[in-house]
Amino acid sequence: MFKIRFSMRFTLGATIVLMGVLVMAFALTTGEIYRRQALASQRTTLEEMVRITASQQLRDLEERARDLGLAIQSEAGFRRALASGKRDVLVRQLQGQLRQYSVTANFIKLDKLVVYDTGYRPLGAIKAGGARVTSSPGCPALIERARTRSGAERAKITATLCRNNDQARYAVLVRAGGINPGYIEVVTDPVPVLARIETRLGSPVRIHDVRDRRVFASEDWPAPDAMHNALVAEQVLTAADGEPVLKVAIMRDLALLREGLARTRWLVMVLAIAITLLGVIIALYILEKTALQPLNSLARQLRRVGSDKDSLREQVQTGGIAEIRELGEDFNKMARELDRLYGSLEHLAFTDPLTNLPNRARFRDSLEESVRQYTLAHQPFALFLTDLDRFKAVNDSLGHQVGDLLLQEVSTRLRGVLRGSDTVARLDNQVIAGLGDKMVARLGGDEFAAILPRVNSIEDASVIARKLLLSMREPFLIRGHSISIGISIGIALYPQHGEDIDTLMQRADAAMYFAKNNQCGLAFPETMRQADLI
Repeated sequence: MFKIRFSMRFTLGATIVLMGVLVMAFALTTGEIYRRQALASQRTTLEEMVRITASQQLRDLEERARDLGLAIQSEAGFRRALASGKRDVLVRQLQGQLRQYSVTANFIKLDKLVVYDTGYRPLGAIKAGGARVTSSPGCPALIERARTRSGAERAKITATLCRNNDQARYAVLVRAGGINPGYIEVVTDPVPVLARIETRLGSPVRIHDVRDRRVFASEDWPAPDAMHNALVAEQVLTAADGEPVLKVAIMRDLALLREGLARTRWLVMVLAIAITLLGVIIALYILEKTALQPLNSLARQLRRVGSDKDSLREQVQTGGIAEIRELGEDFNKMARELDRLYGSLEHLAFTDPLTNLPNRARFRDSLEESVRQYTLAHQPFALFLTDLDRFKAVNDSLGHQVGDLLLQEVSTRLRGVLRGSDTVARLDNQVIAGLGDKMVARLGGDEFAAILPRVNSIEDASVIARKLLLSMREPFLIRGHSISIGISIGIALYPQHGEDIDTLMQRADAAMYFAKNNQCGLAFPETMRQADLI
């Protein structure tokens, strides 16, 4: 009998110890998985921030270069020199105009100015200092692309990022009028403008060229041996033909995040060890009173937790004496703590910290789920992509803190309008589950998105979009400032405008930029096609 009791105690004790080991292994493995997911989401978010901010900086550079080109071509002296066709006169006129517009030229890092005839043959070129250029005057890729244009397209301003002698350049081509019209090409160095991303994002910046040579690095960019706690997100900037031109990277210090995850991991291990030891003591105490059945119940629940973390939310109901119930309560407490930890990690990985809206990663998951739901229930939906108008002016004039508060107010107003619509139900910050849920997310910068189920026509989508446009007309009152902004909305319907999420996102994004560029508030892919036919 003693041998039997000893064997049963040893077996039961060994089983509970093994359960504790499984709990710790599960906690460590799952914690590592979520740690990697959190870091991957951080990297994706930073890469998107770099892409958006770099695009904004290049658009600002394009506007400055375009203004310089338009100012030069509007001068009567330059028009006469262009009409005369005399290269020396034209070069002298360019030199004089460059001195006249030195304030604008100094705002950007001008490389050269080039004048072409209607056949895109160089008539004259000067460097930023006024010296005459005789070889490789401009951006060949831009000129080759311009030669393919015809009709009214030839009068449009065009710009591109390109490589000239393995150096990154940003060129803008402006039509120059007169009796014999031609073109002015403003060629600039984009690196100084892109370097301002450091100020915009508040993170160190590093820029490499196509040969992987460093052309810019922030003063506080760490040395290679000090990068163990750094997360580097890199974005490759390409020319119009897809050729890589520059690599822009930013760095974030993850020391605090790593320390917090490590502390939580050790806390979970300590809790698991403590609960395991307590389980052994209780199991040995109640062995004489036939406690194997309640313990088997706990073991089954533990195995479910090992295969499905959602089982942590299930409360274990144990019978028997008080000691067995106490063990069940301790197990539930541990499960709640682990569930809270997983929830915190998931919130960090899939929520935008500024607006508390779902982020791009969560939004893409929801979009994929909407497509799957359509396959199961033939439930169509609408995809809204929005971008704020004049947001950059608010940031530049009132500062990023006011800009952040404005984004929070915009997100609140967006949710309020969509929640109040007859076709839209409330989402808030719950985990997306089921066909009835909607997604309102911030994709980054001043770009937001929404998924609206059961919207299957352009008319219904237009009604909701106009409500959003109308809601943005009322000024925002932030820190004593009355701020008026607009919103541009691109709309794509599934499956009418695309049967996969990449096509749907691309068409909604193109429609959004069409609405923004044409100041029409909202646009569908059909709107763009109709515009092309006009």
